[in-house]
Amino acid sequence: MTTNLLQIADEKFWDHIHKRHQDKGGVYKMIAVRNEQRVPINRFLGTDNEGVLYIGKATSYVDRVIELKKSIAADYKGTGHICGRRYKSNPKIAKQFPYEHLFVELIQTDKPEEKEKELLEAYFITYGEVPPLNAIL
Repeated sequence: MTTNLLQIADEKFWDHIHKRHQDKGGVYKMIAVRNEQRVPINRFLGTDNEGVLYIGKATSYVDRVIELKKSIAADYKGTGHICGRRYKSNPKIAKQFPYEHLFVELIQTDKPEEKEKELLEAYFITYGEVPPLNAIL
């Protein structure tokens, strides 16, 4: 498993992000991991062996990625992050990708909008669609 992944369910999640990035931001990917291996996800044009469920951007990781964590957590009722709303919109999603198996990969950049667009376009070109929780219902 890639060592730069942070487990969303980790109680020290915020501390790890703050220690590594302070108030900086960039792009983040939410990744599914099971048994210390990324979970392959079948897509339209192939299998995403990286397990990417969502790609987003943040001007501050501490603010935005923590909002992602809260919106996905079962005991949190907020809707402050679209990924969390989509994750909770169908109970089968949480069953297939439990909260404890969700990780984030942070890619620091001074141009998060450009990097997010680049990553989403590359994903689309490769798989014929965007990551599952980026999709608009």
